[in-house]
Amino acid sequence: MHYLWRQAAALWTLIAFSSMAVANEPPAAQPYPDVTVYEAAKIITMEPGYPEARYVATADGIVLGLGQSLDDLSAWTEGRAVTLDRQFAKNILMPGFVEPHIHPMQTIMMLPIPFISPEAWELPGKTYPAARGKAAYEKRLREELAKSQDALFITWGHHKLFHGDMDRAALDSIAPDRAVVIWQRSFHEIIANSKALDLLGIGTAAAFKAEFDKPQIDPGHADYASGIIHETALFNGIEKLRPYLFSPAKVQQGLTDMRQMMLENGVTTSADLAFGGFGGPEMESQLFKSLYDQPTTPSRILAIPVAPLVTGDPNIWLKDMKAKYDSDKFFFSNRVKLFADGAFFAQYMQMNPPGYSDGHEGKWLTEPDELLKQTERFWDAGWNLHTHVNGDKGLDIVLDITEKLTVKNGQDIVMEHLGYSTEAQNRRIGKMGLYVSAQPNYIRILGDTYAKTGMGPDRAAQMSRLGSLERKGVPLGLHSDFNMAPIDPLYLAWVASNRITLDGNAKAPAERLSLDKALRAITIEAAQVIGLDAMVGSIATGKKADFTVLDRDPYEGGAPKLQEVQVQGVVFEGRWFPAE
Repeated sequence: MHYLWRQAAALWTLIAFSSMAVANEPPAAQPYPDVTVYEAAKIITMEPGYPEARYVATADGIVLGLGQSLDDLSAWTEGRAVTLDRQFAKNILMPGFVEPHIHPMQTIMMLPIPFISPEAWELPGKTYPAARGKAAYEKRLREELAKSQDALFITWGHHKLFHGDMDRAALDSIAPDRAVVIWQRSFHEIIANSKALDLLGIGTAAAFKAEFDKPQIDPGHADYASGIIHETALFNGIEKLRPYLFSPAKVQQGLTDMRQMMLENGVTTSADLAFGGFGGPEMESQLFKSLYDQPTTPSRILAIPVAPLVTGDPNIWLKDMKAKYDSDKFFFSNRVKLFADGAFFAQYMQMNPPGYSDGHEGKWLTEPDELLKQTERFWDAGWNLHTHVNGDKGLDIVLDITEKLTVKNGQDIVMEHLGYSTEAQNRRIGKMGLYVSAQPNYIRILGDTYAKTGMGPDRAAQMSRLGSLERKGVPLGLHSDFNMAPIDPLYLAWVASNRITLDGNAKAPAERLSLDKALRAITIEAAQVIGLDAMVGSIATGKKADFTVLDRDPYEGGAPKLQEVQVQGVVFEGRWFPAE
C-alpha cells in the first residue's frame, strides 16, 4: 500500500513540474506572420476536389489556403499582419500557365529578326502581317531587306507550300548583292545565297564539304548547290551563323522580348527542351541565369538537355550541373530530350505507307539503332524521357523501343509533338501509360495545305489527334515549341479545342479537346508532363503562389471564345507583375 502511494505521489509531482514547465515556456512563434490575401471574382484552381474559390491567402511565395470568404481563412489570418488585396476583385485567377516545351536560345535568336510567314504574328513591340503566295513573299522579303543594314540578313518563316520553292539560285536573283539566309518555317532548315556562303567561309565546294562532311551528319542534309542546310547538319550551320545571331545587342533584345512575351501571355513556368544544343551547357546556363535569377523576371525554367550533350555517367553530369547552376528559377532534373524523326513543318517526319503523295522520303534525326542505345542509357540511369517524334512511322519506332525497356516505377516517358498518330497508336500510348506534350498548331497552319500536298485529306484532318488521347485518359500538355507557335497558352488551348485552319475550315471535330482538358493542358497537366505538378499547375495549399490574371472567365465564353480572353498579368510567387 505504501509502495502504491509513493508511486502516485511521484506521478503527481512529475505532472506538476511538467505543467509548470509548459506554463513557463514561451508560446510558439506563429508561422507566416505577414499574409497577403487576394480576392477575385473567381479563382479557378484546377483542383478537382476544390475547383473554385473567392479568396487565396499567400505568404513567402506559396499558397497558404483558399476559401469562399475571409472567415474561411481565419486559420491563416488571425493574429497576423494581413494585407487584403482587392485589385483583382473583378478578375479571374487561374494557375500560372505552364509552357512545357520551348527553346529559349531559339527564341533569343528569332525574336530580333523579321518574320515572313503564312500567318500573322504579334510579338513584343512589333507586328508582322501574313504573307501567302510567291509574289507576296518576295515583296515582303525585298521590303525587309531594304530596312536592314546587317552584313548578313536573316529572316524566318518561308514554307514552299505557301511561298513556292526557294534555293540558292532563287535567292541570288532576288538579292545578288546582299548576303541573305532564309530560315524555313520549321526552323530545321536554312537556305543561304552565294554571298552568304562566302561570308560564312563555306563559299567553295571544298570548304562546304569540310564543314559538313562529319560522322554525325547525314550527307543528304547539306547541299552546296542549293545552299540548303537542314536536320542533322543544322547545328553546324547555326555555328557558322553564331556571330550574326548572338551579338551582345541582339542577345539582350532577345532576352528582354522573351521575358515580355511570357509575361503578356501568362506563363510563369516553362521547360527548355533543347538545353545545351545551341551554345553548350556552360554558356547557356550562364546566359539563362542572367535572366531568370533576376527578381524582375516573373517566371522559372527547367533545363532539359539534349541527349548527346550529357557526357559520361548521366547522374554525375546532373550532380555537377546542379551544383554549379541550380537556383530557384533555373534548375535541372533527371529528364532528357531524345530525337526520332524530322520536322513536321518541313514534311520531314517519317510516315508509314502510303507515305507522301509526292513520293519524297522522311528523315531521321537519330537512326533507330542509335535511338535505342540512347533511350536505354538514360532509362537505366533512372531518367525520364522526352522524345521528339512527329510521324506515325517514327512513332512506331519509339513505341517499339519503349516496350523493350525494363519496367520501372516512377519514370515518365513523354511523346513530344506527336504530329500524326493513328488511333491504334493512341491506344498503345494509353495502354502503356505514356504522357504526351503536343504541338496543336500543326492543324491550324497546315491542315488545308497538307491535305492537298503530301498527306491527303483524311490524314491531314487528323493531325494532332488529341481528342482521341483525351478519351483514353492520357495526361496531356500543349506547347508552342516557339516559334512553331506563339508562346501563348490560351491560343494553343483555342486551337486544340476548335481545330480551325487558317482558311477557316474545321478539321476532324471529334479530335477537339474538351474545354476543360484544353485548360488543364496549359496548367496542371502541362506541369505533370515535365514533372513539376507537385509545385505548380494548380492553385493549392503548399504550391507556388503563381496566378495568371484574366479579364473574363474562359469557361463562360466556351472554346470558340478563348482567343477573346485577355491576360492582365501574373502574380509570381505572391508578387504582382502587370502585363504592360
